[in-house]
Amino acid sequence: MNTGKKHPLLAYRIRYRRNRGLYFVVAIAVLALYAAIRLLPAETWVNVPWVRQFDWLLLLIGIVVLAFAIFRIIAGTIPYVQCSERNIKIQAPIYQVVFSYKRVHETRPNTLFHVFEKGGLTRGERKFVLDDKYGGQTAIIVEMNNWPMSMRWMRFWLGNLVFSSDNRALVLWVEDWMGLNRELSDYKDRWRERQKQARGGGQATNLYREVLKK
Repeated sequence: MNTGKKHPLLAYRIRYRRNRGLYFVVAIAVLALYAAIRLLPAETWVNVPWVRQFDWLLLLIGIVVLAFAIFRIIAGTIPYVQCSERNIKIQAPIYQVVFSYKRVHETRPNTLFHVFEKGGLTRGERKFVLDDKYGGQTAIIVEMNNWPMSMRWMRFWLGNLVFSSDNRALVLWVEDWMGLNRELSDYKDRWRERQKQARGGGQATNLYREVLKK
């Protein structure tokens, strides 16, 4: 099946890159403390005897934080949006959704500030998206006629930054927004043309059957 370019979704990529190094530093520091407790003589901790009793907790915390840091590296590289002959696919870190062109009403570019200024985000998300660095960037807004599943379910798996504050549109924030906009228009027009041809072919077949009957 013919497909377009995989456009990385900046809403995920930028968010998962933030503070990534800090998590690694914390994980290394905690694991280093665990190693010190295990390797240094017991006399070292005579003033804090409880430390050796709970060293396993430091190990657990270090492993969890390290795993979270690694997850953020991987999760930042996975998400993308891609057009195909039949639908628009959004690949999130652990979830995938496809939207048929039948559900698409129209597409247009708009700035993140104008899309999210009326709400729909948590305080942290608003601080992230609407600051001077990102608020003026352009995203592709895909107005939808309807959704394939409940909005609450999609927001749970895809997050708030992929949907407009009024729940009527997809917000596709990518670097090459002009390229994505062209692909959306082209693939949607091709899909509509195939639908027209399919309906026209069906009508011709019905007329042919009517002639045979006579």
